[in-house]
Amino acid sequence: MNSEPPNRLRAFTLIELLVVIAIIAILAALLLPVLSRAKKKGQAIACLNNLRQLNTGCKLYTDDNNGLLVSSWPLGSGSDPVNPYSWCPGWASTAPQDLTYGPAPQFSCTNIYALEQGAIWQYIKSTGVYHCPADDRSSGGLPVVRSYSMNSWMNGRTFGDPTGNSNFTTPDQDAALTYTFFHKEVQVSRPAQLWWLIDEDGSSINDSMFAVDMGTVNGIYDLPSTRHGGAYELCYADGHEEQIRWLASPSSWDGTPADPDWEKLKSVTTFPK
Repeated sequence: MNSEPPNRLRAFTLIELLVVIAIIAILAALLLPVLSRAKKKGQAIACLNNLRQLNTGCKLYTDDNNGLLVSSWPLGSGSDPVNPYSWCPGWASTAPQDLTYGPAPQFSCTNIYALEQGAIWQYIKSTGVYHCPADDRSSGGLPVVRSYSMNSWMNGRTFGDPTGNSNFTTPDQDAALTYTFFHKEVQVSRPAQLWWLIDEDGSSINDSMFAVDMGTVNGIYDLPSTRHGGAYELCYADGHEEQIRWLASPSSWDGTPADPDWEKLKSVTTFPK
């Protein structure tokens, strides 16, 4: 005769509980990598969208200024540390601030004031657009506010031109250059083949100008981002974006003519006159 109360619920045995826990652990092991990849993909899409919005701001500036390109050169002169034509001044490195800005904490890597002083801020007015969601850098407990930089050849300064040297204040020196230095939109005759904005790596970002040396040996000034699974993001002058996958390890960014990543970036930075 069964003496167990008829309404009493049967409890799980220890073995049954262990089996359930093991199944949950297996499912978690299968799902977590998928969720992680989905998160990274979402961050990359958001990064591309940020670059698109910044590019739109640059284009609106050009339209409102008779075809003049916004400057990638961040620094002013004399007592004014900011170039009023710069797309975005400030210091985005978590390393000590460049002394060029003097005792000006408002231009530090965590202060949105620097973003607001940029020539395209009037078209953007959203601090989040300047920051890649995968950029987790911080300083003093505060997040870094900028992850992107602009092509130095876009009304900034030249690097590595074999026959000359110029910047946005010296158009008279452009004639000596081998490569095209862009001051006005009319010079950008191949906008789909020239990048304007880049997601820069946290190890090299400082001011808002990304230098690409067009010489035979790269001086290695700046480094594209490695945040998106071995790829970085570019926005071109015509407004389209592209994710560029590293062809070699970033540690091989050694500046030799054979470096495939450097050659790839050079090919879309400027072109011979």
